[in-house]
Amino acid sequence: MAATIIDVARLCGYSKATVSRAYASPEAVSEKAREKIYAAAKQLNYAPNAIARAMVRQQTENIAFIIHEKQYPAILNPFYSPMLEAAMQEGTRRNYSLFVTTSQDIHLPNGDIYIKKHMDGVIFAGEVDIRVIEEFRKQSIPVVLVNNYLDMDGLVCISADHYGGAVQATEYLCKLGHCKIGLLSGRFSPQVSEARIEGFVKTLAKYDIPVDDRFIADIEPALEDGEEIMTRMLREVDRPTAFFCTNDTIAAGAMKAVTRAGLRVPEDIAIIGFDDSYISRVVEPELTTVRIDAAKMGCLAMQTLFDLIAGMPVEKAHIQIPTELIVRGTA
Repeated sequence: MAATIIDVARLCGYSKATVSRAYASPEAVSEKAREKIYAAAKQLNYAPNAIARAMVRQQTENIAFIIHEKQYPAILNPFYSPMLEAAMQEGTRRNYSLFVTTSQDIHLPNGDIYIKKHMDGVIFAGEVDIRVIEEFRKQSIPVVLVNNYLDMDGLVCISADHYGGAVQATEYLCKLGHCKIGLLSGRFSPQVSEARIEGFVKTLAKYDIPVDDRFIADIEPALEDGEEIMTRMLREVDRPTAFFCTNDTIAAGAMKAVTRAGLRVPEDIAIIGFDDSYISRVVEPELTTVRIDAAKMGCLAMQTLFDLIAGMPVEKAHIQIPTELIVRGTA
């Protein structure tokens, strides 16, 4: 049977309360007492519980992974699930637990953030309120922002080259000879959405292709929304021959609408997505898309956060992951 705190108290001659204080608040116990208590604990092979260890080390061994409620649950999100899995694996490797929640659910009814004292560090994924970041930083809790960028002093941001990815996708369609290209743009954080739209618009301008506002849609990044808007656009006589969708889920919905309209992908309508999530490989034909290494982002976010927790300097405040066009069957 494992030794208890009572066994340690009996062996060293101090009270149970003093033994507990030696682990929870060692500065409140004399050096002589601490030495006897720790020696007794070692002799009995006694290990304090996780809470006591955390109090001694001033660390909880907990990391919060906070995602915007629109993207929750992260484990089922095509883009964020590999990022979360990589973060969990890196945490497990270092004996840390990952607490996954939403930016909405971390607030108490009075508006306070209830997890501030229970986390050694925080990863925010996607959209986030600057005020929430500031609340954690006021408590000297390290924060890393992933898949977003905010110009805040000392905030480490890990994002992808969204602009470059949009340029690659749009340019590929232009080089295939498409002269009328539509855009189905998902509502993400401003940094993500604006960069992808800008890449699309500037590339069309480079190839002297006009932007037709009738075929640019601002929608929720969901399968149903992609299908619904594409169904409406397909009714137009002068519809585009290609569409750039700013995530794979929207693209899958668009493909569904094309098929149900009796048309073919890519012969009648070419479609390109963004993310290279698992969705791109389960649709038929397989989806041409822009790849973001979400797993690498999750791993890098955790590694950077651990550096911050350890008080190590971080060389770059903004780390950008490159994107890559993956050509498959839809364009």
